[in-house]
Amino acid sequence: MARNVLLVLLLVLICSAAGCIHPETIPPSITPVVTDEPIRLVDHSFLFEESSVTISIPIDPAVYYGARDADKLIYLYKDLDDEEWLPIYYAAFMNDPQQERFYTDLISMLQSVRRDLLLDDDRYLELCSVFVQSLPYDDDTTLIEPKFPIETYADGIGDCDDKSLLLAAILVREGYDVALFFFSEEKHMTVGIRADGCFDQESGYAYIETTKTHFVGLKPQNLSGGLVLSSTPLIIPVGDGTRGYGRCDETMTLADLLVFCREEINRLKDEMEVDLAGILVMEEEISLRRVDLNLLMREGRYQEYNLGISGYNAMIDRYNARLNRYNDLVRDADRLVEIHNLILERGYDRQGLYDQMRQEGIIDEMKRSSSQ
Repeated sequence: MARNVLLVLLLVLICSAAGCIHPETIPPSITPVVTDEPIRLVDHSFLFEESSVTISIPIDPAVYYGARDADKLIYLYKDLDDEEWLPIYYAAFMNDPQQERFYTDLISMLQSVRRDLLLDDDRYLELCSVFVQSLPYDDDTTLIEPKFPIETYADGIGDCDDKSLLLAAILVREGYDVALFFFSEEKHMTVGIRADGCFDQESGYAYIETTKTHFVGLKPQNLSGGLVLSSTPLIIPVGDGTRGYGRCDETMTLADLLVFCREEINRLKDEMEVDLAGILVMEEEISLRRVDLNLLMREGRYQEYNLGISGYNAMIDRYNARLNRYNDLVRDADRLVEIHNLILERGYDRQGLYDQMRQEGIIDEMKRSSSQ
């Protein structure tokens, strides 16, 4: 859950009488501290596509402690609407000049991975997103203000606004058209990327959840603590990049596949319940018929036994056919559960997962079922 943003509103009249001139706002800023602590390397490892990636960059303790100890309130000398002061507030965290060396080192490492894996712009966007998503989510509600991105990286943990500010700052510096989505009612923040064809995209931006590994363009059904996003967010454009995301067709296909799996699993479950009830009835009938046949055999009534055994065997054949059908339904349901869980678990590998679903014919299977 995002932290509440605190601000202090100061009256201009207090100082204007003495001839002072104030800016409209004084946002947070970093003042490096004097420390004897040496620069330290901070590593983060995560899965991306079929690779295990490790990002390792130096963190300047003077800047880190300056960020950690900074006054993170915004001081307003004019009554401004949220749409006016929130962009200033969040930009201060992302764009403080003391962090530029940190961004240079981090982006250099990400670009190195891009070259090694031969990533295009879309997959590179996914790499940056998965990196930030892989950082553990911090649900400590006692913390109030956001962190500077250098803190989030160095701490290796952050909540929704911490991680969203880090991702947005990276993407802006890589030329992407980015926005912050601020859901004030749910106290949640995430990132938007310019795209076409993604889910819930009237704004022109596709949703990127930062609190957990999830495909670009898809909004999770629920978040930590069962949070469901239902309000309209304040959209805060960031930077002047022009790159967008072009794989919404594939992410939406994977989203449709999730829905298909759930619907088919529910349908199969209903059929399984009917078949199982029928199997139990047939088992009882078979048991009773076996008792009757055993009695005929013990009493030496062989002619009646021989007449009854053919009906008994036919009953067994019907039972086996019903049981085989039931087992087929179970296998089909298990397969769909496996596909459903695989999509949820491999949010770090849109490319590989989509290719696998296509090659195995699962996407075509969904399309055929939808057209019937």
